[in-house]
Amino acid sequence: MKKAPHIIPAIVLLSLPLFTSAHADDMGGMPGMHANKQAAMASHKGQGTVNKVDAAAGTVNLTHDPIKSLGWMGMTMDFKMKSKANLDKIKVGMKVNFEVTKEPDGTFVITTITPLK
Repeated sequence: MKKAPHIIPAIVLLSLPLFTSAHADDMGGMPGMHANKQAAMASHKGQGTVNKVDAAAGTVNLTHDPIKSLGWMGMTMDFKMKSKANLDKIKVGMKVNFEVTKEPDGTFVITTITPLK
């Protein structure tokens, strides 16, 4: 009986685990494998001017300069605040430094906001 040479590679391939996102977590040493997780946890710094503060809703509307770490150009946008603490110190027209992080749902929230000195 003659063995077909293509059977051995097929057996080897079938015995390998399939690559899924579950396996990606085990590949910490591979560059880029945790890029999405790191981006979600990374803090990005920006500067801008406060246009509106809605303390009850916990939101701030800012016109911000470009944020290079996110690849964002300057724009005006609403941000949800991670915490409403100290929001009463932020006033319309104020220039501010702020930090944003990406939440698991894809939204960006301000984690800190302070008047520009």
